[in-house]
Amino acid sequence: MLLLLTLIIAFALQFFLPWWIVAPVSFGLAAWRGRNGWAAFGTGFLGIGLGWLLLSAFIHFRTAGILTNKVGQLFSLPNPTLLLLITALIGGVVGGFSAWAGYCCRRLF
Repeated sequence: MLLLLTLIIAFALQFFLPWWIVAPVSFGLAAWRGRNGWAAFGTGFLGIGLGWLLLSAFIHFRTAGILTNKVGQLFSLPNPTLLLLITALIGGVVGGFSAWAGYCCRRLF
């Protein structure tokens, strides 16, 4: 439930707000419904990472890989798929640590 909420709310808000809106969303949802620290981190990591992977894959396939190939060349990556995975990993780390911080803040108060 928390994973699905994180995925849907963060995915929808990113169309209107800056990329870092995923951090407050993960923080707030984990503070509200997180069960323990590891579960909160995993939920935030998977929710945001999966959302960023799906969105970047959608952009990659819609533009026939033009943007990901150019950015991959810029960073000297051998394959544009690696760029998609790195993007998902960065989003997952941001979401995971935000969710973990949200859970820890709830335990403080």
